[in-house]
Amino acid sequence: MSRKFIAAVLAVSTTIAAFSAAPARAASEEDIAKLLAGAATIFIIGKAIQNSRDDDDRRDKKKEEVRHFVPDHRAGHVSKPPVYTHQKPIPKVVPRDVTQRHKEVLPANCVRRIEGGRVGRVVMGRCLERNNISTRSLPKACRMTVESRRGEVRAYALPCLRHRGYTLARR
Repeated sequence: MSRKFIAAVLAVSTTIAAFSAAPARAASEEDIAKLLAGAATIFIIGKAIQNSRDDDDRRDKKKEEVRHFVPDHRAGHVSKPPVYTHQKPIPKVVPRDVTQRHKEVLPANCVRRIEGGRVGRVVMGRCLERNNISTRSLPKACRMTVESRRGEVRAYALPCLRHRGYTLARR
């Protein structure tokens, strides 16, 4: 049953019991004041009990809902909004070569400085192809178009490539 309903029944039964205990007589103002004070006291006590039980229920729910952020670290994966789970994550085995995800080393002579963009240096796509490096293996998130003497050409942002594990060869 609802707690509010039980509190209301308790208040009404106490009021009825107070009327039936006294002999029949005209109610004075003092009797009515006592009756109202008793009903208010019972109501306040019932409300306090209800609030304390509700607080306990809220605390129990908060203990059950433990949220953990589970990031997605796959190579070339575009980040999505955080994914939350209500259970503790299972520990994962870290691969041995996690520090060097790409064994491919990019030639340093393909790096060019650019102006007017967010990135200061890029790796030119045609230069990579001339050095027998497939641009298909490079992340699409790093791809950009830059203006050169020959028109618009494909290039790859160097900070983005470094963030994904690519390195530059020493000259």
